[in-house]
Amino acid sequence: MSIKPSSTAFSYRKINALAAYTIAIAAFAFLLLPVYWLVVTSFKPIEDVFVVPPEMWPHNFTFKNYVNQFDLRLIQMFQNSLIVSGAAAILSTFAGSLCAYAISRFYFRFKSILLLFFLASMAFPVPMLMITMYSTFHQLGLLDTYWALILGNTAMGLPLSVWLMTNFIDQIPIDMEEAALLDGASPFSVLMHIVLPMVRPGLAASGIFVFVTSWNELLMGLTFVSSPEVRTLPAGITLAFLGEFEGDWSEMMALAVMVTLPVFLLFMIMQKSILKGMTAGALK
Repeated sequence: MSIKPSSTAFSYRKINALAAYTIAIAAFAFLLLPVYWLVVTSFKPIEDVFVVPPEMWPHNFTFKNYVNQFDLRLIQMFQNSLIVSGAAAILSTFAGSLCAYAISRFYFRFKSILLLFFLASMAFPVPMLMITMYSTFHQLGLLDTYWALILGNTAMGLPLSVWLMTNFIDQIPIDMEEAALLDGASPFSVLMHIVLPMVRPGLAASGIFVFVTSWNELLMGLTFVSSPEVRTLPAGITLAFLGEFEGDWSEMMALAVMVTLPVFLLFMIMQKSILKGMTAGALK
């Protein structure tokens, strides 16, 4: 004899589901509000930005703020950000893969402590690390060059790359590597020709995370670089639009939208690899 669920229990489930969906939608709307305000402000003239009460939709809709951004200054900052972010992502992912392979495949004392050190290093305050990096780059003559920003962002992204790639490599069976080593392949050759092709989602996730972090980085761009020819987008936007007593908020919001779009499109294209990277090791 089957027991049918009571109508009261069914109603409770419906109420709980409705409450959960309501809370999720409210939370999503709350998180989306700053993005909406950013986009709306970018289409307002400067005199409408601080009107009271605030306009939730621009009455004097204009594309002038976007048109004014298309100049050589923006192209140069985009180029600088692409160079710095791309190089930092490649270096950090490659170096992190080498370190992760050594941690995953070679047995030595304090391996767990080393992994915890990489994890804990991501919690270090960035300004504290920048003091040492600034002194080192000054002695090496790298200040006000691409290399200061590239190496700084590589150092900041390396712990994440090591932790992420270690989880991916741990999930690969070691049988094929052992067969290649018996055939005379070196550990580096095994890494390059067997391991890395099998962890492409991890490489993509690591590279994207470091790229986005470097793309949005502000403090190093303001500290290590003083020439406009080398300045990246976050530092360039801050110095170009924020004065001592006022700022051109409409044009700054328009430029912020333009800067955010490439990263948003990158996330949309590579979202499967990013999700795999975020859940790496979760099923072990």
